[in-house]
Formats: sequence, structure tokens, C-alpha cells
Amino acid sequence: MVAALALGAHTPAFAQRLTNPHADEPLLADPGGTRLGGLAAGAVVDTSGRRSGFLQVTLDGWIFSQSVQRAQRDGHNLQITKPGTENLRAAPNGRVVAQLVNGAYLDEVGRRGGWVHVRRALWIAVPVPAVAAAESTAADTAALGTDSGGAVDPSRGIVRRRIQLMRAPGGDASATLEPGTTVRVTARAGGWVRVEAQGWVRESDVRPANQSILTGISASELRATPDEFKGKLLRWTIQYIALQTADELRPDFAPGQKYILARGPAPEYAFVYIAVPDDKLDAVSHLAPLDTVTIVARVLNGRSMYLSNPVLELVDLPDE
Repeated sequence: MVAALALGAHTPAFAQRLTNPHADEPLLADPGGTRLGGLAAGAVVDTSGRRSGFLQVTLDGWIFSQSVQRAQRDGHNLQITKPGTENLRAAPNGRVVAQLVNGAYLDEVGRRGGWVHVRRALWIAVPVPAVAAAESTAADTAALGTDSGGAVDPSRGIVRRRIQLMRAPGGDASATLEPGTTVRVTARAGGWVRVEAQGWVRESDVRPANQSILTGISASELRATPDEFKGKLLRWTIQYIALQTADELRPDFAPGQKYILARGPAPEYAFVYIAVPDDKLDAVSHLAPLDTVTIVARVLNGRSMYLSNPVLELVDLPDE
């Protein structure tokens, strides 16, 4: 779920104020780096730069003083100590603008009563430039769908040039979209957008699709709409990290449940937890740390309790 940030129609690409329309937009320490929290829908942030498909934004808000402690690291002077996540608010007791994880470092700006004013520059992913999405510059804005007031519609775009339509980010091409084709943006992840384009084909040239196993679904989509995917099967390519045993700190699993700690799906590589049934333990035991493997898994929960990472159950290892 990449943030399709709504811009003013005549503002420059950077050093501007943007509004995030999506819930729990991943906030990263560095482009493609550690996830330090999630940006709330409607949160307003300032941008300061762009690098490798990621946009730098500045969080500015208030956090409960009992949830932080003074600590020095990488130029920051405050650390979140509350277990799980803590809310960052626009004002003391105000609207939540983000949730930040335990251990995240911040910059203290000031204090008021039991609240601390903090600031931190973090990174979010931005849409692939082949499609004119809502983070476009003023010159591109005319190509986007707008309402009568001229506001950008982040779910609509127009293809800028002839591009290939991929089955999954970085995967095989399945079609070609011509310049000027209108598309509907349905998901964003890791510098890619999933689009729908309307057209006509002969009925005899298509057959019913087998939708029992979903492909091309990102971890960001699971976090954004967990109820939509609960119980469904996914085919993901993951990076195996370790086989672990659940304890009381993993309330998403029964105590003693074996689960895989992994990153995925490619190319997003968010953290994901995958429960391993007893009859799959032998196959998993052959995996080595950092192995890349394709799996079929059932969605148990799109967002884990503490860190909002997807929780799956292993169904098959097709590569084994």
C-alpha cells in the first residue's frame, strides 16, 4: 500500500505538504529499510526529498511522555519505550497521525504537561512513474481524474507512455497498455501500482479463471483490508529467515506453535509470520536463512496484534 498522496494542483514535487489517504501506510527508517510504524489516513506531512522510489516525509506531533525516554542514537535524542506501538498525535490528546513501534527514535522539540513534541524524517514508497498517479507534478496533474473542484483522484490515472502490464511486480508481462489508457489504481506496494483497465475481447477468447489461489497481492494490501483476505489462499515468494516457536509474546499463535519468520512477498519484503502445520515441518527444516522460496499460504490475519504484520498458515511449498 504505497501512499497516493494528494497534492495541490500547482505545487512543486518536493518541500510541500501532502495528505495521506490510506490507513497504516508503512513508515521506514530508510528507503526499503526497517518499518518504524504506520501513517494514519488523513495525516498531513511535509516532504523533503525522493530516492529510489521512496519519498521522505517529516512527522511532527505529540506523544505521551510516559511512553518515551531520553536516548541518543544517530543524532536522535528520544526513544519509544511503550511495548507494541504508541500513537503520535497532531496535538496533545488530538487526532492520531501515526503509530510508531517500540524502540523507534525521535527528535524532541518541546514539552507541555504530560506530552512531548517530537519530530522525525522517515520514508514511504511512491508509485511507479509509468502511471500518472497522485504524486505527479503539476505538469502531470492535468492527466489525472479530478472532481469539479480540481482535486486529484488518487484511484485514477492515465498511462504516460506505452508500457507492459505485469502479472506481479517485476514478473512476466501479460499485456501492453497504450499511452492515454485510463486505469484505476487498486493497490500500491514497493514502487509499483496494481491497475485495472477496461476493454473488450471476444467471449470465445476467454475462459473462467481459477481464483482459488491469489497472486500479486501485497503485504500492504493485507494490512489495509485484513477482513477482505482472511481465509484466502495466496501464492507468495518469500525470503526465509528462521523457524521459531510462539510464546506469550506472539498472541497471534497458540503457545508452542512453530512459525516461519520471513520477509515477503517479493519485491516488497515486509516482515511476515507463517504458521507451520506439523506435516510441513520436515519440508521447512531443509530451508536455510535467506533462502528465497515460493509458498502457498492461507491468510489468518492481515495484521498481527502488535506490529501489524501479516499472519499466514503454510499450505504448500511448490518448490519442494
